[in-house]
Amino acid sequence: MTKLTIATTQYGLTDIASEEQFWTGIADKVRSATAQGAEMIVFPEYTTAHLLSLLPPLSYDDACAYLDGKTDEYLRFFGELSRENGIAILAGTHVCRRDRAEGSGALENAVRDPKGFVNRAFLLFPDGRVEAQSKIHLTPEEQRHWPLSPGDALNVFDTQWGRMAILTCYDIEFPELARAAALRGAETILCPSYTESAHGYHRVRFCAQARAVENQLFVVLSGLVGTLAEERPQVDTAYSQAGAFAPCDFPFAPDGILAVGETNADAMVLADLNFESLQDNRSSGGVVPFYDRKPELYRQLAEELESGR
Repeated sequence: MTKLTIATTQYGLTDIASEEQFWTGIADKVRSATAQGAEMIVFPEYTTAHLLSLLPPLSYDDACAYLDGKTDEYLRFFGELSRENGIAILAGTHVCRRDRAEGSGALENAVRDPKGFVNRAFLLFPDGRVEAQSKIHLTPEEQRHWPLSPGDALNVFDTQWGRMAILTCYDIEFPELARAAALRGAETILCPSYTESAHGYHRVRFCAQARAVENQLFVVLSGLVGTLAEERPQVDTAYSQAGAFAPCDFPFAPDGILAVGETNADAMVLADLNFESLQDNRSSGGVVPFYDRKPELYRQLAEELESGR
């Protein structure tokens, strides 16, 4: 298809009284997006960590074990919500054991792995297909405090709107990863994020826009917002402005912004990703960095660095 109407969320960390309130709030956002014509909705990194606010503060190990215990319910809930509403759902990221398979819907074929937990994004489709991507680059905090293992594979997958990839938060700050996705045909990168401060948000935001320019593709960013009344070690305060971004070139706006939300508001942002316009950009833009790259030179420079020259 030549156009995707996508909703991306600024998910509010409000105080909730029950798990039912959490799941109902998610369902309401999905139904609202569907009513507005969205064909896909993107929730942020650590969306299900909101459930930790219902418990006394936990250690990181206990928090991971608790969230992993919700995985079957999480997948069932979002799968049913996707099917009932006819909308693809990137269900944020969810902490689960590493032994759940990466992508292609083959969750039942997971192989036991003793390395603990991963921060994994799941994209569920109305036909029951599930694509998954573990966060590859863990932040220093995730490395120090969370019992998480980094992902070690990049899943670029087909959809009715073309090929896509999921780069979670810190992953978008590494240009090599987005370039690898683009070289494998990705035209859209989905970026669920959780940033605690304006500093963190702007790092992710500016890198998201840079990846769109470098690779002449779309990047869709979602984020947590707000502050819980009671502090939690894992997730309790957040800063974000969700948006959808294109190359800063013809035929898109000079700043490459397709749509952005109001900073730190609990809200949803809708944007149209027009893939015919993206092809126009790649064929007729003022610059074409995706095609003008010089891989032979880059390999030579990398070899020189490795050899110490």
